[in-house]
Amino acid sequence: MTQAQTLLGASVAELMTQAYEHAYEKGWTDGLPIIPPTPDALERFVAASGRKADDLIGILPPRKGRATVEVIAVNAIMAGCKAEYMPVIIAALEGMTDPTYPLEFMQVTTNPMTPFLLVNGPVRQKIDINYGTGCLGPGWRANSTIGRSIRLCMINIGGALPGIYSKVSLGSPLRYSYICGENEEENPWTPFHVDRGFSRDQSTVTVFKASNFCNISGGEGVGPDEILRHIATNMPPMYGGGDGALLLLGINHAQSLSDAGLTKRDIQERLFHYARVPASHFAESFATTERNAGRGDADSVWRARCPEEIYLAVAGGPGPQDVYIGAGMPQTRLIRGL
Repeated sequence: MTQAQTLLGASVAELMTQAYEHAYEKGWTDGLPIIPPTPDALERFVAASGRKADDLIGILPPRKGRATVEVIAVNAIMAGCKAEYMPVIIAALEGMTDPTYPLEFMQVTTNPMTPFLLVNGPVRQKIDINYGTGCLGPGWRANSTIGRSIRLCMINIGGALPGIYSKVSLGSPLRYSYICGENEEENPWTPFHVDRGFSRDQSTVTVFKASNFCNISGGEGVGPDEILRHIATNMPPMYGGGDGALLLLGINHAQSLSDAGLTKRDIQERLFHYARVPASHFAESFATTERNAGRGDADSVWRARCPEEIYLAVAGGPGPQDVYIGAGMPQTRLIRGL
């Protein structure tokens, strides 16, 4: 991928089109246009990483591709990133290549699961990662391109080409880019990364194994139990979904729940008990599978094995909106160099 390709054209627009067509023919893209990774840009991106070009960050399955800083930089450039995003991308890939993170399964399964990135700390302001209104996109360069660079690395380094190694049956728009920052400034509790042992002045990225997404509307002007019961109705049990659930609480509901005296632990425990469905609503084979996995009993099927597997963060802008993501197995890494 790092070999130079000479293109000739009458204008910048023509050259950009040729670069896109060439990359698409080679299978290097997610289907969207790319920025050509010139030698000068590559040098700037490697320098911004604070590491050497040949430093190995991890091995990406299923092709066992070597994710060196230089190759990561190539994908970041193609995705439209700025050079200063490199430390975030590298930290995310460090989390994804942890032996306990199911990256190979994610790369080859028929399920459209994908990494979800939650960014915390001062880096959000430094590189302008959106954590407020519209934080899940579209329209924010850092969010859009950092997430996209991860997907391009999964394709070009890991080899997860659609229909070849990647066998996802239907796919998902979430597999283009799936990332936001946490709205720490309007979070009435401690930020997510502080709960995981980091300090407020440290910057981190947490990578979740994620699948479905559900925006939850309503619940304004009611008590805490009504808010949480409403949220729980959108957290159904899922086959093989016992890795956990991530709830991005909107700032309205976060403040209402905090004003009512609820801690994060209180919310986790209540959602754990509310997010259950009678076992009779499911096929017996499904109910049996979930019971055997510790996510059910004779009467009901549960969304998670325990309250701790319901992860909470605060994000977004004003309005009675929350987002539920079927997500778990978080890996949090320190972002170095920013």
